[in-house]
Amino acid sequence: MNGNKIVFDTCAIVKLLDNQYDLSKLGLNINEARFFSSVIVRMELLSKRNIQIDEEQEINEFLDDLIIVPINETIEKKAIEIRRNTSLKLPDCIVAATAISLNAVLLTDDHHLLNLSSPELQTQNIFV
Repeated sequence: MNGNKIVFDTCAIVKLLDNQYDLSKLGLNINEARFFSSVIVRMELLSKRNIQIDEEQEINEFLDDLIIVPINETIEKKAIEIRRNTSLKLPDCIVAATAISLNAVLLTDDHHLLNLSSPELQTQNIFV
């Protein structure tokens, strides 16, 4: 498993900020890793209804330490392919496609993503 590039999905970020899991205990080489997330994840996090100012600030501070990946043509095509072949919602397809395009490990606890039968997608359950 490629532990040098790590992509966070929305729930992985929310639960990390809520101290529900310890990133250092996932068996990934986080000291040498580069951390990414999709622009879709940033949008999901910051579009929460009734978000408090301190919560928004904490999210933005965390996101500042990540490389936010825009949707490019490669990600778009892979997301379309995943969407056509699964029951995943489009945002999840985009996040999965982002991880695939980066050859990165996707951190999630979403059982739909964890059980996605794609040899290209590397996933890591945040609750192992």
